[in-house]
Amino acid sequence: MLRESERWVHVPPSGILAEDAGRLLVHLPAPRGASRVWRSWPARGEAEALILRTIEEARAAGGARLVWHTGDGVSPPFMDDLLSQHGFERTEDLEVLAFELGMDPQPRLPALRVPANVRTRLVEDEADLRRANSVDASVFHGLAWDERDTRAYLEGLSKLEGRGRRRPHAPEDAPEDAPVVLRYLASVQENAGKEPEIVATAGAEVTGETVRLWGAGTRAQHRGRGAYRSLVAERCRHAHAFGATLALTKANTVSSAPILRRAGFRLIARERRHTLKLAAPTHPRA
Repeated sequence: MLRESERWVHVPPSGILAEDAGRLLVHLPAPRGASRVWRSWPARGEAEALILRTIEEARAAGGARLVWHTGDGVSPPFMDDLLSQHGFERTEDLEVLAFELGMDPQPRLPALRVPANVRTRLVEDEADLRRANSVDASVFHGLAWDERDTRAYLEGLSKLEGRGRRRPHAPEDAPEDAPVVLRYLASVQENAGKEPEIVATAGAEVTGETVRLWGAGTRAQHRGRGAYRSLVAERCRHAHAFGATLALTKANTVSSAPILRRAGFRLIARERRHTLKLAAPTHPRA
């Protein structure tokens, strides 16, 4: 399970992957404008130079911020202090949690009590993608997919057989563990006579027999009403139909981790996220 956690890297279609012996870095274009170090493996004597080089690369790529992951299996212990010395702020503590869905025809699902007035659905068209992006923008302050990500997602859906009820149909030359990226919306019906209101979104990536649960966000005024629990349950159920036997998530230690632990997820690692705000690069006048 820890090895599956260490392999967790997300490179969207609009992203640029930069990997060498020292670290694995992904740049995202505007409007997200962020770079992320998913893993880093420097020797102690080379770590400071790696940090400085990565900052310059992220700035040159146009990033507004640089996020650096540390923790069990993804970095040596001394990286936390070094990042702090170079202006990084520790912005999030995470628990890497796992839940075994099993190999039976019917999945073993987390013990999550989902209210009857909460519904979750797969994002299947561009209109729903816009709705998901709208929720993301309100929760994560500007995060949104660009045209390349949207096009790739919709093209990926078009290749799925049974819209998530069977394994995906992949081209003959595609690797067996080619990831399947899925997004979901959760809605709440407050009153019987009114239309349900979309209040939350989340993503999942099925890779081999593992589903990675990511990107869950609920509008502030609707938190604590079951939308997050519904999204977790539906993503696990749906991923099992694609062949996933293990669910992994990186949960905030304060907000989502306690919910998932009570539901049966168990701790396999701890990670931290450090963030550095980047000044725009200066260019001499022509």
